[in-house]
Amino acid sequence: MHAKRKPVLQFDLTTTNTPIEDNLAKTQAVGNTALPACYSTLQAGVADCLTYLAVQRRLSSQTLRAYNVDATEWQGWLEQSVMPSILTNPQQEKTLLYEAPSRFMAWLSKKNFARSSMARKASSLRTLLKFLMKEDYFPVGTFNLRFHRPKLQQRLPNFLTEATIETLSQAISTHPSWNEAIQLRNQAILWVLFTSGLRVSECASLTLEAINWQTGEVRVLGKGNRERVAFISKKALNLLKTWLEKRINWLQETESTKKKVEIDFVFLNQRLGRLTDRSIHRLMTEIGALAGLAEPLHPHLFRHSFATHLLNKGVELRLVQELLGHVSIRSTQIYTHLSTERLRSAYLKAHPLAR
Repeated sequence: MHAKRKPVLQFDLTTTNTPIEDNLAKTQAVGNTALPACYSTLQAGVADCLTYLAVQRRLSSQTLRAYNVDATEWQGWLEQSVMPSILTNPQQEKTLLYEAPSRFMAWLSKKNFARSSMARKASSLRTLLKFLMKEDYFPVGTFNLRFHRPKLQQRLPNFLTEATIETLSQAISTHPSWNEAIQLRNQAILWVLFTSGLRVSECASLTLEAINWQTGEVRVLGKGNRERVAFISKKALNLLKTWLEKRINWLQETESTKKKVEIDFVFLNQRLGRLTDRSIHRLMTEIGALAGLAEPLHPHLFRHSFATHLLNKGVELRLVQELLGHVSIRSTQIYTHLSTERLRSAYLKAHPLAR
């Protein structure tokens, strides 16, 4: 009953480091088992969907990895729970495929995943199924897209005050095992994150040529390879310049070893390789613990703080959206809930009985 299988899309996957090949290997491994023809069609469609997300949509490697995991789980469940029934009762194929998404989500709910994980898996499944029907791997209406999708609780993100940032900065300066160069590098990372609103991946991949050293403008290649302009403060810019002066010593000390270095990147480790996202995560966790913060410190908290402070000072939501690199303004609107200082000020000024 399924549509004729389309030719496999010819995309070059060398541009991504995602484990799409692992997904293909896992799903093709079931070829030795008797399975209905619709399963092969589904395999081909899912593989092409992953390629489309990587090449056309230009999703990040982390997002593609999540899609890959979810797609593999979906196909494994189909193989075990649906395909044997289709083999036994081929006349029920249409009904079984239509009901499969709802049954799959019910199966997942029994595995006690966190609400956020369930929401992500539901979103991944809907994207995959829409692709399969839109690209004619299966007729429209084969899969029921109105399955239950858990809603995420709207949790308001925390944000860091200026006083907390100063405390974190002091913790870096007093770290017992960091030399002056490492302290300067970590100070620069701290203030760049706080004053620019960069994602941790954007901070880790920051290059020297991306920075305008006169104006503090930074060219950023964000999600989906979308370029935008961000800004860093004068203090962050001065810290960067001082750090780069210290970094020269690292380069000179290793020049005789002919070691490969990633000199184009701003933030290097002592082996002269680029600091990774994970390295910056670990650094922030360590700094937060040393500063005595009650909650673990993570890089994205600086992004929350950046947006909140701008809105508290009256910056328009659309401008904050541009600075953060959000495609949809809905992603930016959550920060309006945090702008209580501006709301309270307006209330006290306007309401006759507020005081």
